[in-house]
Amino acid sequence: MLNLPTESECAERLKELVLDRGLRCKCNDTRGFYWKQNRACFECKNKGCKTTYYLKGLTRMKGSKLPFRIWLGAIYLYVINQNITATEMQEKLGHDTYSTIWQLLDKIKTLDIEISELQKKYVYDSETSLIPTYLMTLSYIDFMDPFFLKEPAEVQDYIWKWLAGF
Repeated sequence: MLNLPTESECAERLKELVLDRGLRCKCNDTRGFYWKQNRACFECKNKGCKTTYYLKGLTRMKGSKLPFRIWLGAIYLYVINQNITATEMQEKLGHDTYSTIWQLLDKIKTLDIEISELQKKYVYDSETSLIPTYLMTLSYIDFMDPFFLKEPAEVQDYIWKWLAGF
């Protein structure tokens, strides 16, 4: 099994990244948001609005019921070995359901391919070779800072930034 941070540590770091990126409500109120610990979501401070934004819904994990730490571990494993099987991933993550890990691995691969296609479109449309960080693929992240030499906790910021769309 991988040495992963706790679920609350993962949520706290991801929450910080979402706030750093900026969070704006559809009501355009400037009072901002507060964190509702009991529901693990942001809520608009406007009393007439009270819109809630769940942490996963603000990231590329939208719609997932899997814990943050499983996402962190799965992406870490995928980055160090893009040929990893769902069975190997399931074993290393210590998860009991193969189909869930298979779907997660498929989602990660799909996201990486979509980002690669957006990257190509961006380069073509803007006629530049400079690619914004939110369009970095997972293989490029590994190239910048080889993951296989580090533990997941040491490289989690790269993964969270990728998931948060930075």
